[in-house]
Amino acid sequence: MERILKDLKPENVFFFFEEISRIPRNSGDEQAVSDYLVEFAKKRGLKVQRDAALNVVIDKPASPGYENRPKVILQGHMDMVCVKNPGVEHDFKKDPIPLVIDGEFLRADGTSLGADDGNAVALCLAILDNEEAPHPALQVILTTMEEIGCRGAQALDASMVDGKYLIGLDYSQDTNILVSCAGSTTHFFRVRGEKEAIEEQNKKKALLLKIGGLTSGHSGIEIIKGRANANRLLGEIVSALDPNGLARFAKITGGDKKNVIPFWAEAVVVLPMAEAKEAKAAFEKLSEEIKREYRETDPNMTLHMCETELPTLAWSKETTQAVLALLDLIPNGLQNYLDTERTLTKCSGNLGIVHETEDGIELISMVRSNSEYEHDQIIRRMSRVAALTGAGYHNEGRTPAWEYDKKAGFPGQIQDIWERERGSRPPLNIIHAEVETGLFVGKVKAQGRTLEAVNLGIRNYDVHTPRERLEIASLGRAYALLLKVLEQIQ
Repeated sequence: MERILKDLKPENVFFFFEEISRIPRNSGDEQAVSDYLVEFAKKRGLKVQRDAALNVVIDKPASPGYENRPKVILQGHMDMVCVKNPGVEHDFKKDPIPLVIDGEFLRADGTSLGADDGNAVALCLAILDNEEAPHPALQVILTTMEEIGCRGAQALDASMVDGKYLIGLDYSQDTNILVSCAGSTTHFFRVRGEKEAIEEQNKKKALLLKIGGLTSGHSGIEIIKGRANANRLLGEIVSALDPNGLARFAKITGGDKKNVIPFWAEAVVVLPMAEAKEAKAAFEKLSEEIKREYRETDPNMTLHMCETELPTLAWSKETTQAVLALLDLIPNGLQNYLDTERTLTKCSGNLGIVHETEDGIELISMVRSNSEYEHDQIIRRMSRVAALTGAGYHNEGRTPAWEYDKKAGFPGQIQDIWERERGSRPPLNIIHAEVETGLFVGKVKAQGRTLEAVNLGIRNYDVHTPRERLEIASLGRAYALLLKVLEQIQ
């Protein structure tokens, strides 16, 4: 098979990026890519461990003369968020990512690219494969299921984590050094019921409502930008067009991933004829108001409502109203700022998925917080919303915030090397997104050891969306910087 990226530099990094882009690696479907990583290590005579969660840990001895330097861990995750544009035919379980070189960027044709976190895997493999660059003892940790709650990292035995310093490579920009991130939880709301026959069909109408074209984006990084959430918007529209509480959902679905701001949603709503006629008339005015409200953040928004074939079954009015209440009341979007300048998000929610199940309608929301206190408070609010609406509720997968350690000397060393190599001193940064670094720091601390950590990144835009694109030159810069860090770190 001809290599699409064969002319990109550095060749070894893009070679491995293209290799893993051919392998299925949706979250929870990492067996094949995990096998590839194990085989990579065995072919090179490197020590490799794999656990039940399919996490892969590879160790490489120090170069001659570097045996007494501190061991460095390079870390990333092997899974990716698999999303595609409507109408795109692509099976993430078997089809390679359709890579496209687009000027100075690398992107995919209609799907997410997977540079989050394929860039980390490619960088780690290229460094392990490099027999000329000097380095201290290395450990590479590549985890699974990061995008669905860091499940791989949570399952990893802390005794496998062996190093003084950790460099995380899950970071989508390269102008600063990451030293702190948010923790998260996933929240599940279930309104139980069964679809019931629609009586007096000659007196009812069904309306199809479709929301699309929203800007979307990463539910942590972009949440501060105030972009529209299609699921929330769906609830707002139906509630506004149903002031008497007579609507019944015959169908409702929206969003693909809990960690992606949903860019689409649709529903079939059954109403009495008179209310349906009024709703259709009111929709045009309401849709213009909504588009005007989001004209800066979501300029390509599409809102469509039309009459459709009346189904025979629909959810009850009580179920419908409970779902509408949840769509309104579940904490969503920016909740609080971390700094007085209001440039950093402290706590947020993303109502990422609404879908029907065999016994009801489920809503799934992801919470992120850079504060454990704020995290506790939003969990309390979630529980109360569920109780008030009569919904079943649970949360899972809580991960801790990675708090900035002002006493750690490792970030300063990285700043010094960066400044020598690039001519400017990078700032330290805190983000409202989750990286696994906090989990590793916490695991090692629980064993009575200390792990100093940073995250270094590349320029990767619109992650978790089909618009994801990687700035080609930034991956080369990251590789060059990593080689210098490994050469100079003390």
